[in-house]
Amino acid sequence: MKNLLIILLIIPFAIFGQDSDENQKLELKELNEYLFSEYALKKNTKPLNETATDDFILIAAPGMIENKKQAIDGVVNLNISSVNVTMDKIIITGDVGIVVGILEMKGTIMKRPVPEKIRYSSTFIKEDGKWRLKMRTMTPMRM
Repeated sequence: MKNLLIILLIIPFAIFGQDSDENQKLELKELNEYLFSEYALKKNTKPLNETATDDFILIAAPGMIENKKQAIDGVVNLNISSVNVTMDKIIITGDVGIVVGILEMKGTIMKRPVPEKIRYSSTFIKEDGKWRLKMRTMTPMRM
């Protein structure tokens, strides 16, 4: 009887913990997609400016490291007509969330065609209950 009582007390915590984890993964997935599409497709830098931490860094496709201001200012170099964001993996550990996937865009960057596929990883941290983008890497994929 005592073991049954313990199991009945543990099950709701396990179930709610899974729901919470899945909700956080969905939240990160949607935020990540939103940031990419607003920035690249609409040239709207406000969401990135509000979501990225002040010490945000971007490791851009050619290997350059950009700070938040440089990443935001770089939007003028984009002429993107479509964006497709896929997620391969979302990992959440405590207040850190990492989203890994593939970004497919059509258009140009600095008047050159964008790579067909770019592997990205976005690292988020949770501050005051809100996900903030801390770092992003972008690497062109060979076809």
